[in-house]
Amino acid sequence: MAALESLAGFAASPVLEARLRRAAALAEACRDIRPDVDEPHWAALLDAVTVQETRLFRHPAQCAAAAALLPAGLAAARAGGRPFRMLSAGCATGEEAFTLAALAQHATREAPGAAVEVLGLDLCRPALASAASGAIAPGMGEPLALVPPALRSWFEDASGQIRLHPRLRRMLRFERRNLLGWADEGLDAIFCRNVLIYLTEPARIAVTAALCAALRPGGLLALGPTDRPPAGMVARGESLWTAPDG
Repeated sequence: MAALESLAGFAASPVLEARLRRAAALAEACRDIRPDVDEPHWAALLDAVTVQETRLFRHPAQCAAAAALLPAGLAAARAGGRPFRMLSAGCATGEEAFTLAALAQHATREAPGAAVEVLGLDLCRPALASAASGAIAPGMGEPLALVPPALRSWFEDASGQIRLHPRLRRMLRFERRNLLGWADEGLDAIFCRNVLIYLTEPARIAVTAALCAALRPGGLLALGPTDRPPAGMVARGESLWTAPDG
């Protein structure tokens, strides 16, 4: 537990303890190995204990609030001659990143010519492999249950088969990254939902600070409904914040 806290900021919880019990053999193998997210045994243990609960258009009210703000952001990025960059931090099997790509693609109708890049980050290798393949798993029930009718064509073909539209796949990229110690800059929108609740207080503060630092002025940060907002952010919609201009 102490090593997982130092490696990735994971807080002790019944969920983590149960996953560690199920991965007891892996945990035992790690006992005498220096903790490192890239060390094979520790990487396998991280695969086993990370929570991969996600779905398309999770928290619909928040997605709708973000969608209303996207056209202006896309237009500003296009005017600046740069892509509009979005991040799914703790992307799991990719459904959140798929959602961001669909929202942005739909919004380009009001900002034609805007380029969009969507990056998904996670520590779990099997989840990232699933995300990179474009697979949409049943997960938390019927996969398209929360998808607005106007956006369903991005996730099913003419025959009704569930699939990720090739145009969205070209916008997406997935990488294995540890949010504790991660840094970036120039991001227009960041979704980090139901991730901070699994972290210790120091890790939560550090990750939140890194997310805020990665945003452009006026950028969007979306947290999960149980996540506490960072200081200095301005509420917009349901658990949605904008970075102060300047």
